[in-house]
Amino acid sequence: MYKYKYTAKNFAFLISSVGEKTLQTCLNSILKQSLNPGQIILSIPENTKLKRLSKRIIVIKSKFRNQVHQRCLAKKIINQNVKILVQIDSNYSLEKDTLKKLIYLWSNQEKNVAGIGMIPSNYILPKINILQKLFISDSSKPGKILKSGYVSAWDITTKTKEVEWLNGGSVSWKLKYCKDIFTRRYPKIGWSVAEDLIYSYKKGKKYKLLISNKPKIKFINKQKKIDLFSDFKKGYFHSKIIKNLVYKNKDFSIFQFYYASLATSLLGIVFALFTFNLNKLSRYFGRLIGTLVKTYNYRIT
Repeated sequence: MYKYKYTAKNFAFLISSVGEKTLQTCLNSILKQSLNPGQIILSIPENTKLKRLSKRIIVIKSKFRNQVHQRCLAKKIINQNVKILVQIDSNYSLEKDTLKKLIYLWSNQEKNVAGIGMIPSNYILPKINILQKLFISDSSKPGKILKSGYVSAWDITTKTKEVEWLNGGSVSWKLKYCKDIFTRRYPKIGWSVAEDLIYSYKKGKKYKLLISNKPKIKFINKQKKIDLFSDFKKGYFHSKIIKNLVYKNKDFSIFQFYYASLATSLLGIVFALFTFNLNKLSRYFGRLIGTLVKTYNYRIT
């Protein structure tokens, strides 16, 4: 029934990292797959120190610490046999048959599927409250891109389901439809916030995007450090990048963006003060400032 069939050699794993403590666990889980992928590519900033790695891993070094930029560097070394690019962040680990199940999943999809996201087995579905719905910052419908520029969480499902956006750190893309993934533009900031939303939004206009929990992956739990300035920047750039997307695309509402962002930021600040949560206070304050300051003409693709 389906025209396209794949083998393990048609898959390449691309990991962008800054040398996190979880990296080795992630790499080992890929090396121990029951089937050997066509390529395993690790992209890291040029000053990153690594332990000795397997010869099966191709290492490329970037001048910039930025996920989008680091991934783009793989363009020159992707093998012609590779049909599916699997993007994995270093805070995920794979079960030994993940690639095998990905091959089956891709081999049994319709022709117009461009991407399949993998739902972690230990993913905790956020609870949606009435305020989030009221503020247009979330939805009970999974994987939706809202007119405010915000997105709803994925679903915990055993069935393959169509969505509007895919998580950039646990996704597989069909390169036939996604050749532009290696020529993307994104501001050279440390955290590529919403890059997956922006890319998914563009691809979803023409192709189907799916999620599935059949290929088994899971989060690697790590202890979060208290870094208030980092949390501030995450909130700040989240607002600025989303605002840039909303201003440039007629599918979104500028009014709904400001309403959602200002309401959630102010409410988040209040709750963080009452609970003495400094990390959330910094992030929501950053989001508020990012909403109010001038929007630069970022060229993001």
